[in-house]
Amino acid sequence: MSVKYLVSGGEGALGKIIVSLLLERGEKVRVLASELSDTSIYKGNPNIEIKYGISTDKDSMKEFFDLEDPRSAVLFHTDEYISLTDKTNLTMRRVNVIGAENVADMCLKRKIGKLIYLSSAYAINPESVPDGLKMNFNRNLVEGEYAKSKADAAAYIMERVTLNRLNAVMVLPTFIIGPGYSEDYEINKIITSYLKNGTRPPKEGGHAFVDVRDVANAMIALADKSVEPGSGYIISGEYKTSSEFFADINETQGIEAPIKTASKFVMSESMKKFVDFYFKITHKENPREVYTLFRDNPETKFASNSEGIIPESTIDFKSSLSDTISGVSGVSQVAKESPSVSEPKMSAVAMSAKLKSESAAKDAPAKPAPQRPAAAKKPEAPAPAPAPAKSIIPGKDQAPAKSIIPGKEAAPAPAAKAPEAPKAPAAPAKSIIPDIPKKTPEPPKEPDGGKEG
Repeated sequence: MSVKYLVSGGEGALGKIIVSLLLERGEKVRVLASELSDTSIYKGNPNIEIKYGISTDKDSMKEFFDLEDPRSAVLFHTDEYISLTDKTNLTMRRVNVIGAENVADMCLKRKIGKLIYLSSAYAINPESVPDGLKMNFNRNLVEGEYAKSKADAAAYIMERVTLNRLNAVMVLPTFIIGPGYSEDYEINKIITSYLKNGTRPPKEGGHAFVDVRDVANAMIALADKSVEPGSGYIISGEYKTSSEFFADINETQGIEAPIKTASKFVMSESMKKFVDFYFKITHKENPREVYTLFRDNPETKFASNSEGIIPESTIDFKSSLSDTISGVSGVSQVAKESPSVSEPKMSAVAMSAKLKSESAAKDAPAKPAPQRPAAAKKPEAPAPAPAPAKSIIPGKDQAPAKSIIPGKEAAPAPAAKAPEAPKAPAAPAKSIIPDIPKKTPEPPKEPDGGKEG
């Protein structure tokens, strides 16, 4: 089968939509997928080839890049890892940086016609967004580990474009939402947490959100057009403050409960270590991690620079939000079970006291668990007094017993023995210490009389 389109990350939400759109056009598609991923939706389709491999391992991608006519092929690199926490994530760096570098190197080696790379608007310095299509990327000028990893990868691809004439273009969407993402996707975690707790972050920042289907259409449009290598296209959707974002969730789900604000104490940077420690030892959901999206770049706005080149966003935010919730079973289940009125939140003073008590309890030596006292047994009812025994002597109180042998009488029972006389008390035991004879005092001696001369 002569293949023109290749898709890495074909098991992800964006990759699946790109494959579906290409199949609707009657194209033949080759998908790069991990052996551990679920590719059952692709099996049995004659226009799809599945090649197993991972972008972080060049050798595993050899078959994926083995094409009859590589110069006319287009590769969509959609494989990425998203984590918005401020902690170092080695998996995210391997996938986003090393994986992108390996794909770019293989495109040069196998002479692939065009590379369409999925970058991110957050890889751009928000204080100096370029007016044109040429982008500069510097990890030191962006905030967050995810943005830094995308900036490093984009800088490497731009270097290959400049030095090795790699034909690569980038799409730089703002935050992507929509159907097809798993429950642990960042936006789905935020929505799930809000539906459970009814709180939003205290910062009144915001983000622009773009639907995953609009991003897929934009990437396919760039594959069809002749554009300058190294160009970057920002795809920006509707800008929503955090209040508007959660109010729209309420509207789409029919929730009438008021929106509460998370404690500023919990979200403050000065209490970061203290708060993280508390939620770690209690195994509770840390709101600092859940609402990272609204803490990083809270007021950054990116303007689209792709007018007339790629299709404009056509799916409005509320539709994307509704499809996001209904597309994930865990999120939609929480939405159904979310209460109409939420519980009051803990005050900053109460939270501080609780954190201190938890910390003190952890440092204190462990005490043995108190033993529950054994339950008192109910007094047993006194046994009934035995009936007076009847005499066993024939002719007295009872008739003589009959023999169980026909024709013979049972022998009379022996007479009862007379009670024995009480035994004399035993002599007291002798001491093992021999008696010591007492000394008899001698009579006093009379004084001797004087002898006369």
